[in-house]
Amino acid sequence: MPIWLIKLFGTVDLDVTFIVIALMTAPFWIAMIGFPSAPYLRQVAQPWLVVPLFTVILLVLLWKSYHAGLMPEIISSVDYESARNFANHPIAFLILFCNLQIVNLFMGVMIYQKAMRSGFRAPLELILCWFLGALALIPFCIRLIVRRQIAL
Repeated sequence: MPIWLIKLFGTVDLDVTFIVIALMTAPFWIAMIGFPSAPYLRQVAQPWLVVPLFTVILLVLLWKSYHAGLMPEIISSVDYESARNFANHPIAFLILFCNLQIVNLFMGVMIYQKAMRSGFRAPLELILCWFLGALALIPFCIRLIVRRQIAL
């Protein structure tokens, strides 16, 4: 389906889907940042639990897009222009954004678990991870080195 047709008839649906994807991991982030000592959070904030949970949402998005005939063309060649055209497709962008949210949450859960095992809280690193992803590993590793909980 052409991009202009998807944007013309699906703008509201695209906006709602984007907001849902952007906020779907927010409860975990808010709990890990604001309430890291909550009784059941350490048991629930496990990578083997949260990643499959949100991967199901990604799979549903892929399945619904496939059945609606909204999936973009498969990249015919491996170059910058083809990848950019693929990512410019609204459905492909939502799929990539959902994947980014899942990867960031995985890293955030790992940071949270390591910080709790090491006996400290890492709210700054978790906020950075929520919005910037892997860049949060830099201050987190620096903190671990300063605390002498990781060797160089």
